[in-house]
Amino acid sequence: MLPYLKKGDIVFFKKYKKNKSILKTRQIVIFDHPFKNKNLIKRINSVNQNNVEVIGDNIEFSEDSNKFGLINNEKIIGIVTSKLLIPELKIFLIKKNRSTFLNPK
Repeated sequence: MLPYLKKGDIVFFKKYKKNKSILKTRQIVIFDHPFKNKNLIKRINSVNQNNVEVIGDNIEFSEDSNKFGLINNEKIIGIVTSKLLIPELKIFLIKKNRSTFLNPK
C-alpha cells in the first residue's frame, strides 16, 4: 500500500474524546508515542475496548505497534479527517503561520 501521508503534508483532524469518539479500523489517528516524546500518525489495524493496534502504510519502514505494542486510547490526540491537497494553499498557510508541516525538520 502506498502511504496516504507524506512528509510535509498538512492534515485536519477532530479531537479524540474518550467515551464519545468512535474508533474504527482503517482510520488514521494522531497519538503520543508510548515511549518517546513525539507524536505519530498511523492507521488503526484493530480496536478493542481500551487499546488500538496501529500500523503504518509503509510497513517495512514504519514505527508502529509491531515495534511498541498496543496504544492505550488515552494516548490518542485526534482522528484525521482529511489532508490538504492544494499546494498553493499549503504554502500560503505555512507563510501566514496558520498551519505547520507534518514532521518539520
